[in-house]
Amino acid sequence: MEDEQKDTIHKLHQIVHKKLIMYIRKMLKPYDFSRGEFPVLFKLIKKGDGKTQKELCEALHISKSTISKVIDSLVEKGYLVREKDPDDKRAVRIYLTDKKDEIEDLIRKIDRRAEDRMLEGFQEDEKEALRNFLERIMENLVEECR
Repeated sequence: MEDEQKDTIHKLHQIVHKKLIMYIRKMLKPYDFSRGEFPVLFKLIKKGDGKTQKELCEALHISKSTISKVIDSLVEKGYLVREKDPDDKRAVRIYLTDKKDEIEDLIRKIDRRAEDRMLEGFQEDEKEALRNFLERIMENLVEECR
């Protein structure tokens, strides 16, 4: 009977995700970044810029309309520029501006703080097991989304 009262894994994941977003929003509040802007900046800073909007959509698992709005906002704030791909005139690549220097450390610090907070009290082997479980879950779902 006690097991029936436990939240499902899916429900727990939803709660964790919501709490993580709330935590990141709290840390971002003084810097005028939206929740959607942080992952885009983080991805471009960590993995390198020059990506297309399509590549960002796929990497961040967000819709074309959402990525477009986020990029528009970051262009307006001076963090990103759009440039035509010289090899493919149909493609537009997204680049960080020099303004990224102002926020690179902040973005990395927020990411580290969020992960440290989530995994507080976990041993290294538990962190590795969690990473492996999450990767397996992601692989299971990627197959279903094709």
